Amino acid sequence: MTARPATAATATTHRNRTVRISGALCAAALLTLTAAGCSKKSSDSTSAGSDSSSSSCGTVPAAKYNDTAGLIKALGSDYTAAYSGYSGTVRKSAWANWEGKKSGTITVGISESQLVNPYQTLINTALQKYLKAQGYKVIDLVSTNEVTNQISQFNQLITDKVDLIIYQPLAAGFESVVDKAAKAGIPSISVLNNVADANTVNVVPNAFAAGEAQAAALAKSMGGKGTILGVHGIKGVPIDTDTFKGAKAALAECSGMTLDDSIYTDFSPTTAQTKVQQYLAANPTKTIGGVLEGGPMTTGIISAFQKSNVTVAPVADNGLTKGGVAYWAANQSSYKGVGLYNPADGLAQAVTQVAKHMLDGDGVKASDIVINPPLVTSDNLSKFSKSSFKTGDASTITVGDVGQTFAETSYIDGFFGS
Repeated sequence: MTARPATAATATTHRNRTVRISGALCAAALLTLTAAGCSKKSSDSTSAGSDSSSSSCGTVPAAKYNDTAGLIKALGSDYTAAYSGYSGTVRKSAWANWEGKKSGTITVGISESQLVNPYQTLINTALQKYLKAQGYKVIDLVSTNEVTNQISQFNQLITDKVDLIIYQPLAAGFESVVDKAAKAGIPSISVLNNVADANTVNVVPNAFAAGEAQAAALAKSMGGKGTILGVHGIKGVPIDTDTFKGAKAALAECSGMTLDDSIYTDFSPTTAQTKVQQYLAANPTKTIGGVLEGGPMTTGIISAFQKSNVTVAPVADNGLTKGGVAYWAANQSSYKGVGLYNPADGLAQAVTQVAKHMLDGDGVKASDIVINPPLVTSDNLSKFSKSSFKTGDASTITVGDVGQTFAETSYIDGFFGS
C-alpha cells in the first residue's frame, strides 16, 4: 500500500504524492506511550494471533486489488499505487463510448444521504456550486438514512429524465436502479461508496488502504501493545466497512494489539461523544491507546474523553476536522497525530470534473476512479493548521481553508480519452 504525503498544491506532481511510506494513510493520531490492553475482550474485539511477527507490526502489508481488464495497470504506477487493497472490482466502463450531451439544457440530479455532519453538508453544497458553475441545471434530493428512501429518490431522478445522476449510496442494493438508469441512457456517478456495476462510475477514496495505514501507525506508536477503540459510522456502509477491514489487516501483524470496534454512531459527532462516554464509563479499568473512526467524528470523541476525565487518546482524524487539528496543534508535545486530508469540497471538485468529462463525451475508461488522499503528519501539520481553527469545531478542513490540492486534475484526466 502506498500513501501520498501531502505537499503544497503549487509544487506537487502526482508522482511525488504517491511515495511509499511506512506510516499511516488515513486519519491516524499517534500516541507515544505504550497502552496495556485489558485481559477480557468483548465479542466485538479483534486481536492478532500469537504467531504474528512483532517486527512487521506497524508496517503496512501489501494488498491486491481486482483490475479485471488490466485498465489501471495500463495507466501506470501513479494509478496502481492508489488502488492497493481497493475492495471494488475495476471493470471497463459501460460509458466508455458514450457521446455525452453537449448542447441544450443539461440537468444533473443529486441523491445524497442524510446530512448528519458538516462533511455531508459540504459535499452537498459544494457539488451544487461546482455543477452550476459549469452551467448545469441541478436537482438536489437529500434522503434519510434509509436505503429504500434513497432508491425511491434515484427512481424519481430517472422519471425526471435528468442527463446524469450523482448519488451517495448508503449500502448495497443500487445495482437495479443503476441498470434502470443506464437503460434509459442516464449515466450515474457514485460518491464515497462504491457500487459493483459497470453501469455506474465510482469516485471514491481508497478506504481499505486508509484503514490499514492508520491502524499500522497507531500500532507502531503504541509499541505494538494495547487496545485501540474503533468507532464506526453506519453498519454496512462500504467506506466504513472497508476502513475497518483495512485496519484489521494491519493489526493482524501485531500479536499484542486489540481492536474493540463495538461502537456505531451514524457518523454523528454528537452520537460519537455519547457512545464513547458510555463506553469509558462501562470500562473504567481499560486503557485506550488510540481511536480509529469510520468518518469525521473526532471532536465528539475528544470531548467524550475530556468529559470522562480520561486522558485523551489520539483519535485518527478521518477527514481532518478543524477541531481535531486545533487540539493536535495545541498539544503537540503529548499528542502525536496523523490525519487524512479528505476534504468534501475537494471530492466534489473531482466528481464535477468526472461529470463534465462524461457529459462532454470524453469517454471514461474504468468503472472505478479511486483517489489516494494526502497524508498529514507532524512534519506538514502547519500547512493544514490555522489559528482560526477552534477545538470543538466538527467542520472538516476544506480546500478553500488551506489551499491544498486533494485530487490532481491531471490524475482525473488520465481516466478519459482513447
